[in-house]
Amino acid sequence: MKLRLMDFQEDAVKQIANYIRNTKNLIKEGKPQAIVLASPTGSGKTVIVAALIEMIFQGADEIFAEPDAVFLWLSDQPELNEQSRRKIALCSSRLRDADLVVVDNDFDQETFDGGKVYFLNTQKLGKDKNLVKIKGDNRQHTIWDTIQKTQDVLKDRFYLIIDEAHRGMNTSRQQENNARTIAQKFVLGSDELPAVQLIIGVSATPKRFQNLLLDSQHYQTRSQHPVTVNPEDVTASGLLKLDVQVFKFFAA
Repeated sequence: MKLRLMDFQEDAVKQIANYIRNTKNLIKEGKPQAIVLASPTGSGKTVIVAALIEMIFQGADEIFAEPDAVFLWLSDQPELNEQSRRKIALCSSRLRDADLVVVDNDFDQETFDGGKVYFLNTQKLGKDKNLVKIKGDNRQHTIWDTIQKTQDVLKDRFYLIIDEAHRGMNTSRQQENNARTIAQKFVLGSDELPAVQLIIGVSATPKRFQNLLLDSQHYQTRSQHPVTVNPEDVTASGLLKLDVQVFKFFAA
């Protein structure tokens, strides 16, 4: 990483990595897992996840290196995808721009490329969108095909990151319901896509994500592993005050 992590951020990264290491065999046995990162607004959630991605690609005491791993970062708005991509590019010393790929409407691959982070938003996954349907010779694979095939190949080295921190900021109830319905495909499975086996939910208010995990008669098959950042640690670090100062500087 280009920046030094705060102690609470480093602790969160290590906790998540330990959970991942300890659940690898369960995932290979077909037992889906979910890690829930509850981290207050202003605590650097994206920085925590970026450090985790670097650790998984490069390896550390907590986990073996997985240079061919694939990360799919799902949010409910394209602006949030781009914001997260920019933050990761700024703070990561391992990931280049070419490794941080925004999935556009023309994306068409059998599998995702190893060693990359892909950014996808739920607004591109509606039934009428290009990514989810075959159009003659113009598209060989739907995005559902790509996700399923990548998971089949990589198994426990395919990671879905669900950015729940901004859920509820949609402009209408219908958009919020659509985002939730699409997220359910990844978490619970559907006709188009089997449930993703390894999910990391990131949120300042994780109750929504936890409810989604429980919103099925099959919820007992997916184990949950909580990682919680203490708001008092964030306040004591001065990080929130620094964020305010940076905001005032750019707003001036």
